[in-house]
Amino acid sequence: MATNINWAGNHVYTGTLVRPRSLEEAADAVAHADHVRALGTRHTFNDLADSEGLLVSLDRLAYRHPRLLTEGEESGPEPELDPLTGRVRVAAATRYADLALFLEERGRTLVNFASLPHIGVAGAVATATHGSGVGNTVLASAVTRLELVAADGSLRTLDRDVDGDTFDAATVSLGALGLVHGVTLETVPAFEVAQTVYGPVGFGELADAFDEVSDLGYSVSCFTTLRTPTFETVWVKRTTAQGPAPADVLGGPALTAEAHPIPGIDPGNATAQQGVPGPASDRLPHFRADQLPSAGAEIQCEYLVPRHSARLALRALAGLAEPLAGLVQVCEVRSIAADTAWMSPMYNQPCVAVHFTLVRDIERVGAALPVIDDALGVLGGRPHWGKQFRADPERARSLYPRREDFLDVVRSHDPRRTFSNAFVRTWVG
Repeated sequence: MATNINWAGNHVYTGTLVRPRSLEEAADAVAHADHVRALGTRHTFNDLADSEGLLVSLDRLAYRHPRLLTEGEESGPEPELDPLTGRVRVAAATRYADLALFLEERGRTLVNFASLPHIGVAGAVATATHGSGVGNTVLASAVTRLELVAADGSLRTLDRDVDGDTFDAATVSLGALGLVHGVTLETVPAFEVAQTVYGPVGFGELADAFDEVSDLGYSVSCFTTLRTPTFETVWVKRTTAQGPAPADVLGGPALTAEAHPIPGIDPGNATAQQGVPGPASDRLPHFRADQLPSAGAEIQCEYLVPRHSARLALRALAGLAEPLAGLVQVCEVRSIAADTAWMSPMYNQPCVAVHFTLVRDIERVGAALPVIDDALGVLGGRPHWGKQFRADPERARSLYPRREDFLDVVRSHDPRRTFSNAFVRTWVG
C-alpha cells in the first residue's frame, strides 16, 4: 500500500509524511512544523487524520509481539505492566493485537476490543472506537494517562488521577491536543470467551426483542445485508463465567459451520466460533490478528443512536434497503454503554451502533451518505468520527453538550491550533 493512501483506498493524504525513529526526532519534527497530525494504522475512512502540513507516524516506535512480526519488521520497546495497579504503559502506535498477546502472557487483558485487532491504540482512543456489549464502554474508557508532544516540541502528561474532569476532554480528542506517544491503560485479569453464531432472525422479531438479545452475551453483534427482511447472523460472545450459550436466538439455530460476517465470504480470517472458548482478545474481535481483516475494498459508515431509540433505528435501517441496494456488503447492529468522554458519541448515553460496510464506489456511496444521515440523524444519531458521513455540521456540533468546554481545553494546550485540521474545524469548531 502506498504511504499516502488510507487502508480502504478511498482517501489520499495530502500531508508530508515523516516516520521518526525516536521520540526526540518526533519532537523536533513537531517543533518545526506549522500544522501536524498523527497518522496511525490508516483505518479512518475520511480526512480526520490528514494535515495541511506534516503527518507524523510513530509506527517505528510501536511494540510488535514476536508472534506477529513479519520479515523485515522491527519492534519498539515492550509495554510496561505495573503488577500492583494492573496498568500498562504502551507506545501509542502499538496495535491492540500486539498488546493483547503481551498482556495474556502475563495473565492480563483489556476489558474489551474492537472488531479489528489491527488498529492502533492512540487512534482508536482518539476516535471513540468501540467494541460491543451493553456494559462495555468505548476503548478510550480504559485510558488513565496520556503522554504527548506539544506544538513547541515539549513533552506533557495528562493523568486521570491528577487532571480530574478535564481528562474527559483528553481521551477522545480527535488528535487536537498534541501528538500522543504513550498511553497507559487499565487491564483486568485474563478471561475466556466462547462465540456462537445464530441465524437467520427476522428483522421485526429482532427489533421487538433487541434489548433481550443484546443481553444474551458479554458482546452481541447482529448482521444483515438488507437483501431480505432478516438478520442473516447474530454473533453471541459469552464469557465462560456466563455459562453455555442458548440453543437458539429468536428461533434462529446455532450454526454448525464457521461463518464470516459477510455471507458467502470464506470465514478463514474470522475468529473461532461454535462455542469454543479462547482468550478474550481472540474472540471479542470478529477478525483474526494474523489475517487481513474484513473483505477488502470497502467504505464504512456508522451512526451511534441513543439506546432508547433502538427500535426506531432498526426500523429506519430496514427502510434503507431500497436506497442502498447494490451498495451494502453488510450492516452490523450492536450496543455500547455510556461513557464520560466529552467528544464521544456515547457521552452520557448508551447507544445502539448501526454500522454499514459498503462497496468501495466513492461516487455512489457519497451520494447515499446523506440518505443514511436523514434516516439516523433525525433520531439523534452521532456519526462515528473515523467513518464516512455527510451531515449538517451545525447539527452535528449541537449533539455534543461539552463541545465548547472541549475547545477551551484544546486552546489551552494548543493556542495556535497546530494539531487541528479541516476535519476538526468543520465538525468541532
